[in-house]
Amino acid sequence: MLFLFCIEMTEPAPRIFGFRPWVRRAGLSIVVVAFFASAAIFAIPERVVWLYVAVLWLGGLRVFLGTFRPIAEVGEEGMVVRPLHQFRSRSVLWTGIRGTEQSGDRLIVYYDTPRGMRLVALNLNLIKGRREFLALLDERLSSMGFVERTVERSRYLSRPE
Repeated sequence: MLFLFCIEMTEPAPRIFGFRPWVRRAGLSIVVVAFFASAAIFAIPERVVWLYVAVLWLGGLRVFLGTFRPIAEVGEEGMVVRPLHQFRSRSVLWTGIRGTEQSGDRLIVYYDTPRGMRLVALNLNLIKGRREFLALLDERLSSMGFVERTVERSRYLSRPE
């Protein structure tokens, strides 16, 4: 009886969406190229080449290490997204979302913060469970009264005016 009570009191776990496996392999391949380039340029005194290799290292490590955390988590209060092109994750409350724009493989979420409106962009090709993620997002926003509008190849969900 106590066990059932504990289950009812807990909040539902957020739905977690990880990166597709090829994303981690792509980051690792960049790191491998950076390693071999680093080993090969000891004979080259050019600083520009060293800078290029340093950027390779940073980019490859960012992609490779970034894939060990999920790209998106959808919960009751909102969602957390971790785009690879940004260093910080973004927490977006459902109540703060103004709208979304989906064009091809890109999803942009517009949301309010205390400092004004912001946006976060996600590459949908990177999300393992992309269809589930979009269906969950659509379901949640539709239940909040968002309306769908399509302009050419772009799909928008926004609050009715």
